[in-house]
Amino acid sequence: MSHTEIENLKGALRVRLRRDFNSVPSARDMSRKAHLEVWESKRGGRAVGLEFDHADRVNLWVTLLGIPRDLPSTVERSDKEPKGRGWTDTNGDGANSNLSAYKQFAGKRIVRLGVRSMSEATVVLDQLCG
Repeated sequence: MSHTEIENLKGALRVRLRRDFNSVPSARDMSRKAHLEVWESKRGGRAVGLEFDHADRVNLWVTLLGIPRDLPSTVERSDKEPKGRGWTDTNGDGANSNLSAYKQFAGKRIVRLGVRSMSEATVVLDQLCG
């Protein structure tokens, strides 16, 4: 994926977020949304966390209930179980620690979805807006 393609994806995601979601204020003053932004759908209030700082994808964080049934096979999925104040998966890898400060994610089973195209992201965002 080229730098331009990922930047175009990030721009398109921001347009969609502003249209259909409300930004959730940073739960920690220290985080300043540097590595994570959390948004809630205007319809239904379902949350999504976004990490825009990767060069090859955008990570969408959702609760297990926010996973679409028809998730494209090209989306990189990693399920995380609550463990203390954080999460872990079968490989022992954690999750973005800033998620723990948001009531929308704290203590819940969550999933990281790595998307590389707007069509992949749209499937996830449509599920959250439904």
